[in-house]
Amino acid sequence: MNVLIERFRRKPKNQDNDESYYTAGQLALIKSRFKKKTSGVAAAWILGVLLLMGFFAPFFSPSDPTIRGIDSEYRRGSPQGVYFWDENGFSIRPFTYTYKKVDSKIDLKSLAGGGLAALDALTASGALSSSNQNKFEVNETERRYIKFFIKGWDYSVINLNTVGLKLDIRWDRHLFGVEQGQIHLMGTDEDGKDIFSRTLHAIWVTISIAIVALIVKLFVSLLVGGTSGYFGGRVDTILMSLTEAVRVIPPIPIYLACAVALAQIDLTAVQRYFAIAVVIGALDFAALARRLRTHILTERNQDYVLAAQLCGSSTTRIIWRHMIPSFTSYIIVDTLINFPYVILAETSLSFLGLGLTEPVNSLGVLLQKAQDPDIQQNMVWQFFPVLVFVFLIMAFVFIGDALRDAADPYSEKK
Repeated sequence: MNVLIERFRRKPKNQDNDESYYTAGQLALIKSRFKKKTSGVAAAWILGVLLLMGFFAPFFSPSDPTIRGIDSEYRRGSPQGVYFWDENGFSIRPFTYTYKKVDSKIDLKSLAGGGLAALDALTASGALSSSNQNKFEVNETERRYIKFFIKGWDYSVINLNTVGLKLDIRWDRHLFGVEQGQIHLMGTDEDGKDIFSRTLHAIWVTISIAIVALIVKLFVSLLVGGTSGYFGGRVDTILMSLTEAVRVIPPIPIYLACAVALAQIDLTAVQRYFAIAVVIGALDFAALARRLRTHILTERNQDYVLAAQLCGSSTTRIIWRHMIPSFTSYIIVDTLINFPYVILAETSLSFLGLGLTEPVNSLGVLLQKAQDPDIQQNMVWQFFPVLVFVFLIMAFVFIGDALRDAADPYSEKK
């Protein structure tokens, strides 16, 4: 009898887990469900690596992506390989080789004597093509060893001069590089700029535009949706009419009009950068504003809202401190899901020549260059930013799908 009583007194092994499950907050439950999504976790790791390399792009970049880092001796150069062994033996330290440009010499006398027939023959043979004029031979007898945390071009680690504070901390260390010359893992463009370094800097430029655009979108959505849902009546009718007007207008004509307007104003690269982010965010608030308005219309008659009103809380405090936080999990999920769409908007504008332009490094600018027929035929390595762009978008898509399922309490199998 005592044994049976002792068994009933013991807790089941999973009782503590059940209690923690039913007492956990909403964000903790979303996090727990998200960890069960293998595709979402893998995409989160990939996205984390891309964001880390983009945020610390100067540290991971072996060359300066601006005009200062041009390698005049390696224009339109193909990717340089990294090796551990060759015919001369094995090496613990990775190394690459030296490259020397091959000059294509053309006999002008024979060309003048042959006339158009000689010119056509040279053209057909490819002697006058851009690919033939930028050939390099590899000197495999001369190794260039790769060193880590090498000293190179200096860059700003923290720069607050743009916000009015005199603080600019600079550093000159990079993750890897070579002592003599430069190393180009993904080749160079027609100017001699390193494609790998430009892509890393472009990741953070594109992501930062998306962040600014989503902040603007979130602020406008909360302002319009919160005000419309709380007050209702005529205020709701006017604000929702404006929201529907913005929602039904195709975005491309608005982007074109804004691009024409921005072209008439003398803007710096930073000012144009923020202008594009604000335009993208301000035109994408309608869907979230309507969902937030529907939620607040339901919640404004709840007891906790009445209690806050009786305590003398202002309308602004009730909306921002009581009603909107009850919708926080959906706002977070919706924001992350819309990340790839905002990135696609910026990339599309830059791809069409309406957004950022050279010499700014953004994925849209690099993708615009990849559509050049000369690059498609002779410099296929410039499609490396396209692969990074695809990985970035797919990572956000998989994370968004996993978060959508994690935020849905009915998605679990009982």
